[in-house]
Amino acid sequence: MADQARFDRIDVADLILRERLARDSKQWEDMAACYHPQSVVEVSWFRGSGAEFVEMTQKAMRPGSLNFHIMTPPVVNVRKDRAISETPCILRSFSMMDGVEISFEGFVRLFWRARREGDRWLIAGLRCLYLKDEIHGRNPNRQPVFDEEKLASYRDSYRFTSANLANLGIAVTDDLPGTDRPEMADALRTGEDAWLAQG
Repeated sequence: MADQARFDRIDVADLILRERLARDSKQWEDMAACYHPQSVVEVSWFRGSGAEFVEMTQKAMRPGSLNFHIMTPPVVNVRKDRAISETPCILRSFSMMDGVEISFEGFVRLFWRARREGDRWLIAGLRCLYLKDEIHGRNPNRQPVFDEEKLASYRDSYRFTSANLANLGIAVTDDLPGTDRPEMADALRTGEDAWLAQG
């Protein structure tokens, strides 16, 4: 039993890292193959199924933009045919904002659910806890200029995520789990633990 649990943790960690690699390298079929048919994804710019998430991610990729994830090794907990993982991550992107080339960094913790289907694990859920973020000009001599009043209207834990997405024409709600609202962070972890306990 101990060996099986260890193998399961390795398999789920591998699944998570493969999904992110497929996403960052635009291997859409490989990314889609990681998701359970009944999966649910809830992140800053999207809420829906895993299949829809892959489709919308592909459509959101803009020519000339570059974005990727810097992941730490996932820490996985398994209970029978369910698993959860909390994974620290840095979201990186490079794009243009009002004629200035910008570098964006978002510091988050990704919460993954996985379910065993037959002899393989599939992603059943993806949620995000927002910590902090920042934007600066890639060229130190050219920096983006923000509307301070608009910037102040965004949540502190994902302020520049909101600004970056607004630059792309995407509105972000203010009800996402973030460290500036500890009760929401606690509710996220409690919800993940409760889902695992149903295994």
